[in-house]
Amino acid sequence: MCPCGSKLEYTNCCGPFILETLLPSTPEQLMRSRYTAFTQANIPYIMKTMTDTALDEFDPIGFKKWVTPLQWEALEILSAPPTEEDGLFGEVEFIATYSTTDGESFDIHERSRFEKIGGKWYYVEGETPRTVETVYNTDKIGRNDPCHCGSGRKYKKCCLAS
Repeated sequence: MCPCGSKLEYTNCCGPFILETLLPSTPEQLMRSRYTAFTQANIPYIMKTMTDTALDEFDPIGFKKWVTPLQWEALEILSAPPTEEDGLFGEVEFIATYSTTDGESFDIHERSRFEKIGGKWYYVEGETPRTVETVYNTDKIGRNDPCHCGSGRKYKKCCLAS
């Protein structure tokens, strides 16, 4: 199965894009293939699918150190509306879940922008609609501990009371 969560085989999904035998025809296909490249720590593909502006801020060495030990768990596409009328711009909102070597889980929630240049889709930039990373603590929450929902209230006065 393809890591992007499409329920298709890798060879019928992101594989041809990453191997560059096919071009993604939509921003969602590019997003899914980029996620799959993240799971493989495939920096060359990730860089080839970015515009010059996005590449200006990209640190391939730092990225490789960060991404290599991670375990990518899931990609959830929240929204991938049809491209604009001119067909040159698109957006995909997603949540990608990963865990670190010490077992902590994190979410990346992003609304990514894409642009079609010379018939090829590129990642331009992403913005965070809400908190990028959420830590899920698997330890038992005590009644007097801060609530895991982030309200700042004690667990017993917040989510436990609901």
